[in-house]
Amino acid sequence: MHKLSLIAALAFGSLVACTLTCSAQSDTTAPGKGERKSGGIHARVDAMATQLNLTDDQKTKVTALLEQDAKQMRDLRADTSLSKEERRDKVTAMRKEHEQKLKAILTPEQYEKWQQHARQGHPAGAEGEKKTEPKKAE
Repeated sequence: MHKLSLIAALAFGSLVACTLTCSAQSDTTAPGKGERKSGGIHARVDAMATQLNLTDDQKTKVTALLEQDAKQMRDLRADTSLSKEERRDKVTAMRKEHEQKLKAILTPEQYEKWQQHARQGHPAGAEGEKKTEPKKAE
């Protein structure tokens, strides 16, 4: 169970990092101030909606959750008073909270499918999902 929690935490960290990276990249092309933040989140929600067959209500709730997570991460990064350990502990707590909230939004089948994709490094339709060719064995 501890390994599963660690894997889920790492997957969520990747999810947040990808969201923030996508948002930062879209900043150069998005003229509006608010478009940069919501563009990446909306793209992620659209990908999750396609992969997990989300309802409109679920899309709204997932969007709000991702926006809240992104704000918390920005606030955490801006807080220079925290040590690395304190920051890591807060990120771990945020990931656990995200998991619980996401589990409450998704059906058990959707949540399981999301977890499977997260374990593979593709949190339910992230940018990497667009690739159709299988990974090459090293």
